[in-house]
Amino acid sequence: MKGLKPTQTLPDGYQDAGEFDLNENRGLALILNLAGVGLLFGVSWLLTRGLAFLRPTYMSTENILVITGMREFWRGLLLLVVSLGLMIFLNEGMRGIILWIVTRRRPELHFHGLNTHAAAPDWYLPRNTAIAIRLTPLIVITLVGVGLVPLVPLNLVPGVLLLVSINVASAVTDGVTVWWLSRKPKSSLVLDDGDRVCVFTE
Repeated sequence: MKGLKPTQTLPDGYQDAGEFDLNENRGLALILNLAGVGLLFGVSWLLTRGLAFLRPTYMSTENILVITGMREFWRGLLLLVVSLGLMIFLNEGMRGIILWIVTRRRPELHFHGLNTHAAAPDWYLPRNTAIAIRLTPLIVITLVGVGLVPLVPLNLVPGVLLLVSINVASAVTDGVTVWWLSRKPKSSLVLDDGDRVCVFTE
């Protein structure tokens, strides 16, 4: 394990030790998507409740987004689209930067239906590095987003909360993948293509 680094050539003695492939398990993929939707509403509710502590001045009725007509509907829809787009940009941008740093090669952006994923094809990454790449966007965006709530203008608070909520909800697959990887030996090498993760061990 000593000196284990990202590589494009599988070291001698390493063998296929299994894969986690959502493309081959549509049932699990559906369950994770449904869990993500539930998590989205749960996290949104928790963050909204937390406004009483994070930004008490926002809790006045004139600042709460309530859909009472078409104007508010389109405003809410625009908020959702912008927050989703910004979340994808930040999430995959962060992954891409980390991959670029560890491999010194420009990563590729893969599209799987509505999902996007920054990946380094044909690169075998140490297990802990692969786990860090999966978890970093979730941790950083959540902490920075919550930290910005007391600082941003009041009209931007809903957008920040929605971005954080969507980011947490979209990380359900990452969480399950990290749990699966954590059960593999520390000396494992990981080939991560987004929906398909392969592990190789000595």
